[in-house]
Amino acid sequence: MAAALLVGLTAAPFEVPVAGAAPVSSLDQVLSDAVAADGVPGAIAVVYDGHTLSRHWAGVSDVATGAEFTPNTHVRAGSVSKVFVAAMILQLVAEGRIDLDAPIEVYLPGRVRGEGIDPEAITVRQVLRHQSGLPEYFDSVTDVPTEPVTGEQLLDMALTRPAGFAPGEKTVYTNTNYVVAGLIAEAVTGTPVADEVTRRVIVPLGLRDTYWPAPDDTGLRKPFAHGYENKHGVRTDVTDFNASAAGMSGSLVSTGEDMAVFVSALLAGRVVPPAQLADMMDTVELDSQGQRYGLGLGSIDLSCGVRVWGHSGGIPGFHTLMIAPQGGPALTVTVTQDPETGDPLEQAAEAFYCT
Repeated sequence: MAAALLVGLTAAPFEVPVAGAAPVSSLDQVLSDAVAADGVPGAIAVVYDGHTLSRHWAGVSDVATGAEFTPNTHVRAGSVSKVFVAAMILQLVAEGRIDLDAPIEVYLPGRVRGEGIDPEAITVRQVLRHQSGLPEYFDSVTDVPTEPVTGEQLLDMALTRPAGFAPGEKTVYTNTNYVVAGLIAEAVTGTPVADEVTRRVIVPLGLRDTYWPAPDDTGLRKPFAHGYENKHGVRTDVTDFNASAAGMSGSLVSTGEDMAVFVSALLAGRVVPPAQLADMMDTVELDSQGQRYGLGLGSIDLSCGVRVWGHSGGIPGFHTLMIAPQGGPALTVTVTQDPETGDPLEQAAEAFYCT
């Protein structure tokens, strides 16, 4: 379960408008195959062209009852949360309240201390771009806390481990970075980071079904999809989850509709000013598979040459992709269990944009 929290980007951004997106039937087929061939209980996709939302799904939202999906189905967004947090930080940058190239020690004096960690050498930009060298607060052998935890506690967990590398030396996707980003925002604004993201990003865009769960809220608001894990052939409902353990790096709850509207608005320049959007889209290589990462936004070129921007999210029971090209339609996809074979999120992106 802990390992699922570490899932990061699977596919992300585009530079060119989409010319002739795939027929909807191609996307529907991917969702059906995810259920029939990959053993996923349910799969949901939403397409948004800036004016109209279209919804697609296969399977069921609840295995126990056989209930079907409905519009505006709540899911755990996982690391898609990072894009919301980054957008809020970049708004503060635009206001002159945060300097991307200032050391984190400026905003969190005396707070970030540990073996090999130099807060005077780590910049806010490096934190948002996963180049800080800060250690991960979870690993594959760490139990996920069952009681509510704060960002401060998550940072304390990370600081028991040594730095992974010198700041700026390389890029390693690490959830701790966005815990630190949240704490910086709180230090600057004097308000809880969840409230700041809600006030600055969620409310202005009218994302009525997107929210940060309260620390002791382990469930989801109705209507919601159930999330599952399948271990050794035994399927378990893992919908209820201590989301506070994911912190600002992954605890957001949203819908496919809201996420599609958000990424579309972000890339259209309606969330952060042009200079700050350019900062978000200034990427470095993340891995050998062609993924690149900016400030909360990732990018990847699909097989047809279309570049998509966005983020993926993996958290127990839910695996989500939120992407769009600049000037093209947004796509969100969620599957409610790890697929047994293949990658339906990547397949959906390829089917929609490249066929």
